[in-house]
Amino acid sequence: MDEQSINYVASIGSTRGVHTDALISRIENILENIVDALSENRALTIPLRNRQSGNEALIRFPANTEAEVKKFTCLLQILHMCHEALISGHIITKRNIYYQNPDLFGSQQYVDKLVDDIAFTFGVGRDALSVVAAYKGLIAGRTVITLKTNSILDCSSDENGTLIPQFDAIHKFDIGEAKWVLVIEKEATFRGLAASKYFETSTAGAGILVTGKGYPDLVTRQFLHRVHSSFPEVPIFALVDFDPSGIDIMLTYKRGSRSLGHEENVTVPGLSWLGPKSCDVLDYAYYRNPIDSPSQPNISTPPSSQESSSSSHSSHTLSADALDVSSHLTYLDRRKVVNLLARLDSDGGQNTDEECLMHELQLMLILNLKAEIQAVDDAGDMTRWLDERLTEQLAISEVN
Repeated sequence: MDEQSINYVASIGSTRGVHTDALISRIENILENIVDALSENRALTIPLRNRQSGNEALIRFPANTEAEVKKFTCLLQILHMCHEALISGHIITKRNIYYQNPDLFGSQQYVDKLVDDIAFTFGVGRDALSVVAAYKGLIAGRTVITLKTNSILDCSSDENGTLIPQFDAIHKFDIGEAKWVLVIEKEATFRGLAASKYFETSTAGAGILVTGKGYPDLVTRQFLHRVHSSFPEVPIFALVDFDPSGIDIMLTYKRGSRSLGHEENVTVPGLSWLGPKSCDVLDYAYYRNPIDSPSQPNISTPPSSQESSSSSHSSHTLSADALDVSSHLTYLDRRKVVNLLARLDSDGGQNTDEECLMHELQLMLILNLKAEIQAVDDAGDMTRWLDERLTEQLAISEVN
């Protein structure tokens, strides 16, 4: 963990959540039952709920399989570390837990899963256990964050972005004159825009750039939730790849993840998808390959005639020698699109944004096409496209 992360952990070391005493008691009950079982020569058990089914099962020792023996041992060590952290008021990271006994745990992913299983079993968020993920989210913009230690973070001073602090470490924050927030899937795209200070130079006005570096951690999601709830008049947009993973990342910010559905205050319901969308990808594909081939979908009609309802969508074209950032969907891509459509359909009560999203996913399947964010680059510069889209979306937001 870097120095900035250590400072954040230290700043929340004395914070006690409302569930702390109850959690300490529940963990102690489990540990006391294990001690009693040892004295009575009974099997040792730890209750654990399944995050998919919600059913509770007992993880036993001794057990019939090596996998269950390992699971019991790992759970016992994690519970012990959580108990110590809750008692002392300190914060530990999932990475700290893993490095206590890497030979036992085997992988960081195994630790992550068990920590989330324990939190789900207790019906609390992971941070209530005094366990946090390693910090990875970045922010850039004329934003000033004041920590509870009275430390000040000026998010415009570092061209690489500022590490987003733990939710409980923040005393207050000021977003200045920001008119928009842009959540960016890729760290490289974020760093390019942050280094050029696009948050200041955009013709759409001042804004804030945020990235969770792919699938976001809870710290980044909690921070964006707080921004959204504190400044509901400031629209938040997502810039993600036109592919199933990009859409899934956007929905994780917007709705949360099913595996961590028990976590609170981690969604941004008002998040809107800025792009790139099918019209942008078709624009790119047309100017790159205007002649149909048997392996390509029929996209030879310029999107200007297909998307006449939005002139700005056809105003930006790409050179034929642009970087190749589009490709066909793989089998796994197609399966993920189908799952996303089923998820959106099963949730019901769809609004216009969600209906448009379903339409885009259907087009993705029909066209058998996906593309990276760079599909809207103009010789490596996407600022013109961003200016057009942000200005357009801000005008829509004002009308609504």
